[in-house]
Amino acid sequence: MFKLSLGLGLIFLTTLGFASEIKPPQGAESLVYKETIERSYTTTTVQLPQLCRHPRAKKFCQTISNYFARRFERELIMEQSSKLDYDDPNPQAFAIARASQQVFLFFLQNKQAPVTTLYALSFQYFSDKADTRMVETFNFDNETERNLRFDELFDDPQLAAMLIARQVEARYRNEGSFMLPAMVAATEYAPRNFIIVTDGLRLFFAPGTVSGDARQLQSLKIPLTALMAAGPKARYWPQVESKSTVEP
Repeated sequence: MFKLSLGLGLIFLTTLGFASEIKPPQGAESLVYKETIERSYTTTTVQLPQLCRHPRAKKFCQTISNYFARRFERELIMEQSSKLDYDDPNPQAFAIARASQQVFLFFLQNKQAPVTTLYALSFQYFSDKADTRMVETFNFDNETERNLRFDELFDDPQLAAMLIARQVEARYRNEGSFMLPAMVAATEYAPRNFIIVTDGLRLFFAPGTVSGDARQLQSLKIPLTALMAAGPKARYWPQVESKSTVEP
């Protein structure tokens, strides 16, 4: 997960709050464009929305792109280094086969709450092992300029996490994933890879984690009605406050 300590918190400030106002440049043939980052052992191609061409957003988007490229390179080197036998008097030459990655970035502006969501889909391709697919999400509070934690969204975040875990378990219990119990336990502790939508939360799962399909990304909508017992905060779901004002 992208940490604010990497500098994200300082750079995205000028992006939030106007993401929904910026229009693609006149004459643009597409709503997206691509940039390629070449490193020593990896190639990362990032698809970005035209929003990222705006001067106030360009630096933020470049930082995000570089983050994915650096991480991909670092993890590949660490994995290959772990296979070396440093006690071997005649170690083989350290040779890493090139790998490639495609990253698709999407921005969503919440229509009811001061939240901007970024989610990224990553497809990684290797010559010596199976391809991987990942999804990462970030929810930014436009006014406090912070990446929101799950425990900030509810009066009782532990109850909310438990309710979500039960929904995940019920939805995928018959899908044949041996990793499901671990994913349910992790969700009970702290749900991750979620986005805030107008009427609840949507969770994303990497292939093979909750379903037996090792190629397909999974997502699950958790309706707000299923989380009411945990006290969802009106700042992020204004309809909660509206409902409370009309009830006796």
